[in-house]
Amino acid sequence: MRKLYLVRHGQTLFNLRGKTQGWCDSPLTELGIEQAKITRKFFEDNNIKIDEVYSSTSERAIDTASIISDLPIKTLKGLKEWNFGKMEGEPEDLQNVPRHEGQMTHENFFVPFGGESDAELLERFSNTIQEIVENSATNNILCVSHGGALWVYYLSKVAEKNTDDAQYFGNCCILEFDISDDNEIKYVDIHNPAKGKD
Repeated sequence: MRKLYLVRHGQTLFNLRGKTQGWCDSPLTELGIEQAKITRKFFEDNNIKIDEVYSSTSERAIDTASIISDLPIKTLKGLKEWNFGKMEGEPEDLQNVPRHEGQMTHENFFVPFGGESDAELLERFSNTIQEIVENSATNNILCVSHGGALWVYYLSKVAEKNTDDAQYFGNCCILEFDISDDNEIKYVDIHNPAKGKD
């Protein structure tokens, strides 16, 4: 069975300072580097040999990917984080908008600020992932991306949507998917090897 592993980047300076970080960027912290090393060890300890590596074009994702694997990294804009528009770099608490029952994302909140809706993000991200899978003949694909993008994609792949501890999306969390012979992508599990290092 072919596998797809989607990994969130390690902790960054903006994560540490509670700033909104989508298309803007900030460097990995020392903890973020340690989280990426722990993630590399997870793959090694579980005898998972990564065959191909993709990353968002954001430096924090590229740096995380380069720590996890020594393979060449193919960067794709489609793997970038949610575009938060004019909210980029602002304190994260400004995103705390009231949510309706069952609402699991910010939906269209960022659109008036020049950002993306969750539907636009999902289309961009899903299309990119599908293209990667369809154009790759390797067994184990690693893609390093971002929390918001991974969360929206995850919600599109699971039948039961909840936010309990099993769906903890910490820095360097790993989303595991199976890839069928006809390139259908099926969610399997989430791993948080760096949990407790937040």
